[in-house]
Amino acid sequence: MVRNSLRDLSVAPVSEDVPSSEDCAIADTGEATKAPLTTGAGVCVVFDVGKTNAKLSVIDANGQILGRTTLKTPHLHTRLYAAFDVDTLFAWCLSELKRLSQHYRIDRIMPVAHGAGCAFLSADEQLLQPIQDYEASIPLPYERAYQRVRPAFEETLSPLLPNGLNLGAQIFWHARRDPKFFERVRYILSYAQYWTWRLSGVLCSEVTSLGCHTDLWNPGKGTFSSLAVSEGWAERFAPLRSAWEKAGPLRPEIAEAVGLSPDCQVHVGLHDSNAALALVIARHQHNETAALPVILTTGTWYVAMAPGIAPAAVSESLRPDRDCLVNIDVYGRAVPCARFMGGRALELITNGHVDVPVTLDNVIEVIQSGAMALPSFVDAGGPFPGRRGEIIGLQTDTPQTRAALGLLYVALIAVTSLDMIAPADRPLLIEGPAAHNAAFCTLLAAMRDAPVLVCETSSGVTRGAGAMAFFTDHVAPAPAYKLVDPKCVEEIRAYRAAWLKAMEND
Repeated sequence: MVRNSLRDLSVAPVSEDVPSSEDCAIADTGEATKAPLTTGAGVCVVFDVGKTNAKLSVIDANGQILGRTTLKTPHLHTRLYAAFDVDTLFAWCLSELKRLSQHYRIDRIMPVAHGAGCAFLSADEQLLQPIQDYEASIPLPYERAYQRVRPAFEETLSPLLPNGLNLGAQIFWHARRDPKFFERVRYILSYAQYWTWRLSGVLCSEVTSLGCHTDLWNPGKGTFSSLAVSEGWAERFAPLRSAWEKAGPLRPEIAEAVGLSPDCQVHVGLHDSNAALALVIARHQHNETAALPVILTTGTWYVAMAPGIAPAAVSESLRPDRDCLVNIDVYGRAVPCARFMGGRALELITNGHVDVPVTLDNVIEVIQSGAMALPSFVDAGGPFPGRRGEIIGLQTDTPQTRAALGLLYVALIAVTSLDMIAPADRPLLIEGPAAHNAAFCTLLAAMRDAPVLVCETSSGVTRGAGAMAFFTDHVAPAPAYKLVDPKCVEEIRAYRAAWLKAMEND
């Protein structure tokens, strides 16, 4: 039995036996030197559970991030598949909430998570098996059987993806491999809403998680897909609620253990990439004259999103075989998207030296040398499926050169993805870690025909989740955007043309 019930949460007292400091990094926010902010306006904790890292961020109603702590996402290896160690994550979350409660008046919590994961709960709300890692392979017979029954792209606007990236494939496998086991599944929770339940005890579903390449949602009708209905899965999902809604108060046992008010509210939560989008569209909802840029969120996954563009307007280039899809925003509207595993590709090209600093001069040196990284380096979608990644013309193989080459590669793939979902003359907003990489942003500015903006302040996912938490009582302030100055435009565009030609001749 997987440990998960309320009586097994181990919330009183909070254990100090949490991940070591080498796995847990706390941002220097000056907390130790300033007076505790336990009075006045309440603040929100965003609990962001990603594939690579988990984060707890404190954010106020004005979008200012006051503190942040991170943990490398812990994993389990079960007999059947790799899984996420949710108990270690939960223990860490409680420990950090207890620490943060001594510094801030936390009155709300907003869970955020990647979309390709779900929890199976029994009727008495027991977690029936560990939550599967979406990179865990699905046995070939089940994979082939799933491909025969999954809905057409025209219905779900969800492409066929490898391993468990289509959430429907995970559910199908477990339903078919052990039907008696699956009979015990009463509730299916998307990953973000699993954390909502774990913190509040409230069962709910939310559309951004259901609509992100799951095969479970029909964007045109705004309902569950034919697959989810015919398999009997739709009825096992909890009632739909909006991301910004308050699901309910923190479980009393947790509130007491971590020192928070029993009135602290847990919000419904949302899909991580959609949180960055939510910040932009929430402001647009309050001010419809605000421009809607194309958005590129970065991290392990790079996701390009084009709010305000109807999927039908880009139907010819919105190709499922090139990892184009539609995500659903917090209002239930379809948003054309394209994605690729840019962070993982960078790790592979650089042999893990992703933190080597790269300047534009370093990139230009690689361009002038003629070295190229040709796709694809990750077997997880992207705009060039079926190609095997290779590096050609690399004359000087140093960590610096590899880092510059990797940055060039990710920028070229990003522009390719952007071009498939929106006109090149539409403004672009870069969010996430890559927004702080000046060379990367300059490369995109050189290859695009419209302004490229970066957010100067903080993470778009965290700020978007915070905007959702305060959505009903506070208008999110305008973010501080910085315009990126395009440089070396002719040289960079000529390199891109040569890169595309090299693939044609390959």
